[in-house]
Order: sequence, then C-alpha cells, then structure tokens
Amino acid sequence: MENPDFLTIVRMLAIYLHVLALAIGAVAVAFGDFAIFARDRIDMNMLGKAASVATIALLVLWITGLAVIGMDTGFDTELLATKPKLLAKLSVVTVLTINSLGLHLIAFPRMATPQADPQQAALMPVIFGAISATSWLYAAFVGIAKPVAAMLGYAGFMGLFLGLTLASIGFAMLTVRPRLAARLERANASLGALSPG
Repeated sequence: MENPDFLTIVRMLAIYLHVLALAIGAVAVAFGDFAIFARDRIDMNMLGKAASVATIALLVLWITGLAVIGMDTGFDTELLATKPKLLAKLSVVTVLTINSLGLHLIAFPRMATPQADPQQAALMPVIFGAISATSWLYAAFVGIAKPVAAMLGYAGFMGLFLGLTLASIGFAMLTVRPRLAARLERANASLGALSPG
C-alpha cells in the first residue's frame, strides 16, 4: 500500500475544513433567520453572533479554497481559464462576500433602529438575505457539479445562478418582506419612537 504524500494530506485537510466551513456558514445563516423571525422581536444579539460566525466561516472558505486552488493550479491564469466550475465558484463566493458587506453595513443597522417606513426599511435586508441564501446554496451546488461542468460552462453556471438569485429575490419580496416589515412596525410601536429610515 502506497502512503500519500504530504501535499495530498494537506489538500484533503483543506477540503475537509472547506466543507466544515460551508456547513457552519449555512447553520449561522439559519440562526440569523431564527434571530429575525422566531421570537416576538428581532434578537439583535443573536443576529450579531450568527453574522460573526458566518463571517468567520466565509473567511475560512476563502482561505481553504485558495489553498486548494494554489495546490491544484499554482494560480496559473491560463489553467484557471480552462476551469469553468472553479471560475463560477470564485464568482459566486465573490458575490457572497460583497453581499455580506451589504448585510452588515446596510441591512442589520436597519433592523436595529426604529424605522419611519418599515416596508421601505425591509427592502434591502430582504434583497441581501435572498442573495445570501442563494449564494450559500449555489456555492455548495457548484462544489459538487463536476458532472455538469462541461455541459454548463462558465456562462451556464452563472446564468443559472442569476436566474435562481432573481427567483429568490422575487419569492422573498412576496413572502419575507411583509413579515419583516411587520416586525419592524411592531418594534416601532413597542419603542414608541420613529426615526427616518
């Protein structure tokens, strides 16, 4: 029996950590949703903790993903250009990363303070939330999509991602936005104060 070399073991451990980070990130997103919708009020403390865990998971995904890419390709741009699945995953995780900034800088602050127009205040958190959920799930899909990579190519992967993201935003606008706006309205009523949103 042949012993695996050191790099093979390091690559295996990096992939293992990558999968764990994806699972932990997904759980953190679920806890974030729980913090928003499970109780009478938005639990900003729990939401903050869930967001911190998701941020750490995303950072670990980047580190482990780039480590595996480095081991597999040496970051050779010509070689990377021939790997549509890998390019799609990098694109989706980039969208996820930029979107997480929107969640932290725009969406969460809107949920933490009274809003004069809860319907309007719910708009961006719902859009960012839909993009986040779609991106986490689609990144997992792309990770296992080797059998369809040649058929889809980069344009197919990204077209499917765009379609799913738009459908997710539409669904969230119809189902999540009214619930979030109602929560923001109740928070306003319980605080008895309004500030421009």
